[in-house]
Amino acid sequence: MRSTEKNSWTIDEKSWDLMVAHGTDGYPDEICGVLLFPEGLPGRITEVYPVENVTNEDAANRYLVSPEELLKVQKQAENEGLDICGFYHTHPDSPPLPSETDRKTAWEGYLYLILSVEKGKFEEARAWEYSADDEQFREIDFNHG
Repeated sequence: MRSTEKNSWTIDEKSWDLMVAHGTDGYPDEICGVLLFPEGLPGRITEVYPVENVTNEDAANRYLVSPEELLKVQKQAENEGLDICGFYHTHPDSPPLPSETDRKTAWEGYLYLILSVEKGKFEEARAWEYSADDEQFREIDFNHG
């Protein structure tokens, strides 16, 4: 199941804390990770899997998850009864709005959680979903706790 089947998402507190810590620890570079939810329980992110940003471009403005790491996460998730619903990444010293690069590399049907980290401190996060029909993102409701 992908996020197109759900208009609202919740992330549990432990996963939220891990994701925010990953984002602030990785500052000033963009960090990234995978969002996971239990199969059959859409709308509830229960695990995040931090991954290495392997971009060969400017890591302060780009992120890339290696295909090998994504396959590893997918296999581990399946073994634990989880599924990938999306990805998270930071925008250092920028608002949590999808960039042109985010738009060009997005996959339809997945949740994109963007965290703004200003001067090493978490500011805010917003969730997005990409539509290939109009090649735009639409904001998705989410909360944590």
